[in-house]
Amino acid sequence: MIRKLWADRRGSYTITFGLVGLTLVMAAGGTTDMMRFLDTRAKLQDAVDQTALIVATQHKNDEAGDGSSDSAKAKTLLAKTFDSENGTIGTVTASTSGNTLTLTADATIQTYFLKIGGLQNLTASAKTTATWSASSLEIALVLDTTGSMVDNDKLTNLKSAAISMVNTLSAKASANYSIKFTLVPFSNFVNVGPSNASATWIDKGGSNRSSYYDAYFSSHADRLAIFTKLGKTWPGCVETRPAPYDMDETAPTTGTPDTLFVPAVHPDEPDSGSYIANDYLSDQSSSWDKITKMKNKAKYDNPQNIDFSNSTLYSNYHVPKGPQFLCDVKPIQRLTNDYASVKSQIQALTAAGSTNVPEGIAWGWRAVSPKAPFADGRAYSDTENSKILVVLTDGTNSINTFPTDIGGAYSSWGYPYSQRLGSNPGANLRTGLDAKTRTVCSKVKAAGIKVYTIGLMIDDASGQQLLSDCSSGAAYYYNSPNAAQLQSIFEDIAKKISKLRIAS
Repeated sequence: MIRKLWADRRGSYTITFGLVGLTLVMAAGGTTDMMRFLDTRAKLQDAVDQTALIVATQHKNDEAGDGSSDSAKAKTLLAKTFDSENGTIGTVTASTSGNTLTLTADATIQTYFLKIGGLQNLTASAKTTATWSASSLEIALVLDTTGSMVDNDKLTNLKSAAISMVNTLSAKASANYSIKFTLVPFSNFVNVGPSNASATWIDKGGSNRSSYYDAYFSSHADRLAIFTKLGKTWPGCVETRPAPYDMDETAPTTGTPDTLFVPAVHPDEPDSGSYIANDYLSDQSSSWDKITKMKNKAKYDNPQNIDFSNSTLYSNYHVPKGPQFLCDVKPIQRLTNDYASVKSQIQALTAAGSTNVPEGIAWGWRAVSPKAPFADGRAYSDTENSKILVVLTDGTNSINTFPTDIGGAYSSWGYPYSQRLGSNPGANLRTGLDAKTRTVCSKVKAAGIKVYTIGLMIDDASGQQLLSDCSSGAAYYYNSPNAAQLQSIFEDIAKKISKLRIAS
């Protein structure tokens, strides 16, 4: 009977089909379960990434302040960011090391078809590492304060936006997270502050003096003494150093006189002729040559017919003539965590003068540099520190040029006739200034400094491109068609500066 039963093949197809069919159902259904598993894992990873950023921020700034562990906070937050319909959160672990937080989590889904084979659940896991910004920030606000900034409420909006940025970032400062600012306004000049008149890095005109020191005097003259002789105080503006030190951070030293900073003294211009902006003394020269009249050193030794009345050269610029002429820009605020002082200096900004972007950027660099003249910045080798420049201008580079012997307006580059920007600097010196801008931007970025640039209401395509090229990349350049956008732009920059990043 057993042999007959074994040999009986009736119904074998039904049994075989049943076994095979069950396998096919499990395979097809299992694919569905696996698709659900993969979807859960992807969504879990996204949620873990988001949660890690939040927990890392709280850990760094101690925002929670409730004493709960990072793991507990992560599990609470993950429950909000991960939809329970996608699975059930299980183990959540957060651990920190230095400025890094590692977060791991798992989520379980119940199977529909694989449970037929005894697999009741599938568990997905995700892991991410978040690193926060370096433990300190050094931020230079390099801001255009030229005359055009009074138009369209540009300066008013700039002040508000910059102060908001200081408030936003300074709120994140702590004992372990230093945030410092320096303010570098620029126009024709950058002002290093009259209190630095006696600093060793200011050229005093001694035996070792810059090759530029006596450029506008027929014989050696003590520049600072000229101010005293005329009853004036040096306001703090300096001329740009000779190349190759003009666009770099080389520390000034008397051993290399061209590295020193020459105090700007606006020469007394000839008594007659067109485009004379700053004639405040008698020439005391019989020469017909206007440059010779201007450079006559004797008139400073015994000043005659002193005239400090307001200049009438520019229709929107009526200020007293004298050796301080065109030095209207506010002094640099050195690198500090005195946020009240920084905000006060921002609020005090005024608008006058022409656009000298490369000089502003060069001093922004020096303000965060570990090298003299200020030596306020931390060492470049300090991996726990980031240096940042935020550069704003509302126009293209321009120092006024005129068809006169001196060639145009006095600025940190001296007079245009001196050709300190090359023999072909272009109309209003733009070609030469643009070239210097590219040079200094390249050097700043090569030093590891991040550069954000903002073009405010600039409708010149090449001017926009220059700022874009100067920045550290597409995400670091902002084109602002109107001043009202500055608030959101500075807010975005503040977020990027302090933003955490997913490391792995």
